Amino acid sequence: MLRSGELHHRRNAQGFGRSPAHIVREKRLPPYFYDIDDEGRFTPTPLASSPWEGGKQNGAGLGGLLAHLIDGVAASAPMTVARLTIDILGTAPMAPVEGRTRIVRDGERFQVSESELWIADRLVARACALRTRIADTPVIDGAPVYPPPEDCPVVKFMSRRAFGQYVESRTAGGNLHTPGPLALWVRFGHQHVRDVPLTPLVRAATLGDFGGGVGAHVDGREWSFANLDIALHLTREPEGEWLLIHADTMSAGNGVAHANALFADRRGAFARGHQTLFIAPQPQAAVGAS
Repeated sequence: MLRSGELHHRRNAQGFGRSPAHIVREKRLPPYFYDIDDEGRFTPTPLASSPWEGGKQNGAGLGGLLAHLIDGVAASAPMTVARLTIDILGTAPMAPVEGRTRIVRDGERFQVSESELWIADRLVARACALRTRIADTPVIDGAPVYPPPEDCPVVKFMSRRAFGQYVESRTAGGNLHTPGPLALWVRFGHQHVRDVPLTPLVRAATLGDFGGGVGAHVDGREWSFANLDIALHLTREPEGEWLLIHADTMSAGNGVAHANALFADRRGAFARGHQTLFIAPQPQAAVGAS
């Protein structure tokens, strides 16, 4: 079983997650995850590459792309996404992706829709969205209040070798370089699909992939913690460019962990999220321990 007190306090998640701030001088990458080819497929750029495995796509890219497809599903009445669940069904190579959508149930009070990502003949990721009708009801809000991003110190949460080139981050609580819960303001400066502005749902889905890194309790130089899913329960759409994630992780020491997160914007909390993390030794760490 892993205990946080037994871990080294500095972490490096191979370019994603909590690590000392190192600026790597690399060429500027295209400011979007996916381009669209002549067949209507989504072609990943280097921004979509995984920090865990070379030649594979990352969860933030896949999750945001699934949300982008859900955005394109029309509803029969004014609705808001109340739940978005994403399953990552194995590694996805850096190859063109075909997107598919369908409506499972369409009604006046709620709608269920699905989106899928296919590479060749293999399903690599899928999402299910539950939309509910919008109505005036009492506000229930017992979430913590966080300082605005302008009052929080700037930190380098991600390596600038890839996606981190377009991510600004500021800590609103916790310590970036010690294990445990962390509250982090994040602003994205990229497009998910070329020439398509980020939507609130795509921002939320992309940030939903950050839970394992923000709430890390293990040293990323010794352990990988790739997520197998993303689940968001939203009370409303996020507002503005700056979004906050406050995450923590729990594990029984059996190879699996759960990252749990609260999401907020300047107005307050708008969602809670969860991730299932696959914990495994980093190859170099396993060799060193043998």
